[in-house]
Amino acid sequence: MKTNAKTHTAASARISTAVNELLESTDAERATRLLSESAAEIDSSFSRPNPLPWLRQDHSDEEAQSSAWIETSHDSPRTGILRKYTSSPVIVEEPSSTALAGIRFTHKDNIGIAGYPLTAGNPSLNGRKSDCTSPLLLAIESASGTIVGANHMAELAMSPTGHNQWLGDGVNPRNGRYLSGGSSSGSAIAVATGVSDVSLGTDTGGSVRLPAAFCGLVGYKPSNGLFSHLGLIHLSESLDTIGLIAPNVDTVRTTANVLFDDADTVSPEARRKLDANQPANECQISHLAVEAASRICNPEVTLTYSTALQALGQNTAFSVDFDDTELSRSSVAIVSVEAARNIGRILDWDWNLLGDQVLSRAIRGTAVSAIEYADAIACRADAQNDFIATVMQGSRFLFTPTSPILAPKAPGNGDMSSQRCRDDYMRASRFTRVINYLGLPAITIPLPEATDSLSPGLQIIGRPFDDLALLDRAQAISQTIR
Repeated sequence: MKTNAKTHTAASARISTAVNELLESTDAERATRLLSESAAEIDSSFSRPNPLPWLRQDHSDEEAQSSAWIETSHDSPRTGILRKYTSSPVIVEEPSSTALAGIRFTHKDNIGIAGYPLTAGNPSLNGRKSDCTSPLLLAIESASGTIVGANHMAELAMSPTGHNQWLGDGVNPRNGRYLSGGSSSGSAIAVATGVSDVSLGTDTGGSVRLPAAFCGLVGYKPSNGLFSHLGLIHLSESLDTIGLIAPNVDTVRTTANVLFDDADTVSPEARRKLDANQPANECQISHLAVEAASRICNPEVTLTYSTALQALGQNTAFSVDFDDTELSRSSVAIVSVEAARNIGRILDWDWNLLGDQVLSRAIRGTAVSAIEYADAIACRADAQNDFIATVMQGSRFLFTPTSPILAPKAPGNGDMSSQRCRDDYMRASRFTRVINYLGLPAITIPLPEATDSLSPGLQIIGRPFDDLALLDRAQAISQTIR
């Protein structure tokens, strides 16, 4: 895309305004000046990475192709479904098992099926189709699962609240005055409304766990590197995971077992790491101190969390408090850089194709130094070891609230720049964001209802590739606190 300096200046002004208004940037004036002064030089010297080779423009035989699905985007903020499939989209010739027979699945619209649209919640991608199918969807159909549709999502997976400027914000099925949470907004809505039994979402900083918790569901984020990312439109290749949302832990476990056993979904190396943690040995549990929760969380979240700990007998386990500022900073540095690169590749660096909230986040990655990004990557392994030793106190599991808030409130008159919406946006992922940076598995299970028909979530965090034991523990806990 060729643009002149005048166009760049206008884009720079829009970028700085978005940053200032939506995320309260303290450096918007300097950002505007620098972008305006150097835009033409940057454009002439910048070598753009190649676009994704497997996400292609395809307008051939559109009438025949479109008969395979029905567009339902107009109602997707409430149903969670962007696209209904009229027949099996993956088309496995003969299922190899009946392990998932009778279970209906949907998937976030950044997880590809060959020959089908893949929009990632951005309408400028409506003409794109995937050239490959996610191995997770292949494994599901091979086990007789039924894939019924693609889900509404936050634009390019960049909102923890479920906001989408183009499609509309995801509506919380439990109370329409609240949002569903995101970025796997439609994945949670579809399960909560009964349209599907299990939804696949992606989790980069809590985007499976948060909408699941806000909608009273179970959300499982596997260890980073466990599941294949083939066919996924990445937000952050270093931190992305594909996870599962379902009404209960048993359904998550049934689906996960099928995925764990599929050689195309889980590599031999990842399978060896998964098996190395069995049978269970250390079962000590740590939990975020109630005093720390009360400092960070809304009162109703703290009360329900404290009551759950007492019911689980955790008042004598390791009680911990910790400062995650540096971990959070590293996580944001990685997401910012990789999101800017990935979104730029997809949209051919035309920032004007982005909604304001997404623009304000994506553009941050162009200002992160290479040293800061490289340092965040290089320190991950040490940070993981230190977290297990000092925060988890050597325990096998750590409990925290899933989010400090019950759910983000719907904006009045669609104004996402209000102070209340900003607060929800910034606070929502406080307990989930760093878990992706550390690469740990985690699951959220719903706690008893608190107020407004909403319930907080309990997040259970495990050690790397200890996913089987994590799911076992979640099943046991869900029986105790239901």
